[in-house]
Amino acid sequence: MNRRTAQELDPIGGITARVLVVAAVCIAVAVAVGMSLSTIDQVSVPWLEGAALLAFAGACVSFVRFTSPFLATFPRSAHAFVCLLALAAVALDALAQWGSNTAVGDDWPPITLAILTITLGFYRPAWEIAAWAVGGAVVIGAIAAAQADSFSAQVPAAVFAILPATPVLAAGLAAASFSRSLVGSLLDWHSAAGPAAASAPGEAQSAEPSKASHLVHLDDEVLPFLERVLRAEAVTEGDGERARLLAGELRSLMVLDSERSWLARLVAGSDDPERYADRMSLAERGFVRALVAHLRASAALDDERMRLSVRGGEWEASCTIEVPCVPGSNPRVQLAPYVAVARSVFGTVAWRIVRGTLTMTLTFDPTSSDGQ
Repeated sequence: MNRRTAQELDPIGGITARVLVVAAVCIAVAVAVGMSLSTIDQVSVPWLEGAALLAFAGACVSFVRFTSPFLATFPRSAHAFVCLLALAAVALDALAQWGSNTAVGDDWPPITLAILTITLGFYRPAWEIAAWAVGGAVVIGAIAAAQADSFSAQVPAAVFAILPATPVLAAGLAAASFSRSLVGSLLDWHSAAGPAAASAPGEAQSAEPSKASHLVHLDDEVLPFLERVLRAEAVTEGDGERARLLAGELRSLMVLDSERSWLARLVAGSDDPERYADRMSLAERGFVRALVAHLRASAALDDERMRLSVRGGEWEASCTIEVPCVPGSNPRVQLAPYVAVARSVFGTVAWRIVRGTLTMTLTFDPTSSDGQ
């Protein structure tokens, strides 16, 4: 039984899927309010109906909140919380109409729960969605069957149970099927792409190394000298002496550069005395490179003052990146995809913007490196 979710395997896709969640929540709330108003004559305890709508609104708000890329991945506890709030709304709506509900087909909980359930496919594994669908359908059906005496139609209680349970069960099984298919496709893609990524040279992926590398000397001194010599009509004795001097400097700098860690070549303001960064996995290194490249390219951040430090112990290490924000800017939205991806790569991810400085801390296991 596969317990992986599509959000874990494709964090960026989770951001796109959240748009559907927001749309579904808006539709579900509108349907709940509209259908509740249209059947207000069947409500015998108005405050319970209001409580039902508030409970359902709480489930919707929680769903949107927990699917945020800054909180990814959507955990089982959040799924359970949203489901329990939704079922509480079902129970409250039933109590509000107990004895006065004449038709089960015009109740809003089954339809609105089905709308929310259909969007779960990207966030939870198939077995969990199916379990919720079956459990929710049983609860909804049982509540409807218990009200059978008040319904105007003269049919067996089992019919009243099946009618409201069907939308939730169908939506849940469809979402579970989607989750299983998508996770399978993503796992196949990862299996195919993994060997190619592992065979790629690790340091070739470095982002903007010239800002931190000793080899910046090539751009500042060596290349301008060679260009001047090529344009000159003749090579002077001074040019020969200068060439010998530059060659010696370049050899020394290349030796120094080879002794530095990949992190020191990536960020000039890095501090990793124990070289824990060398114990990162390929995926962790790749993410840090991508994040540094994004921070450098962002107009909202002062990349010249970026600082990166790595500290750790035998079983856990943390990489902390600090970069000042440009006054009046907000890098939060641009950062969302990177936070989502980080949560699928590192053990824990923490980020904050305090006093105009963005700080992100990435925790990893230094004993599981595949980077060498």
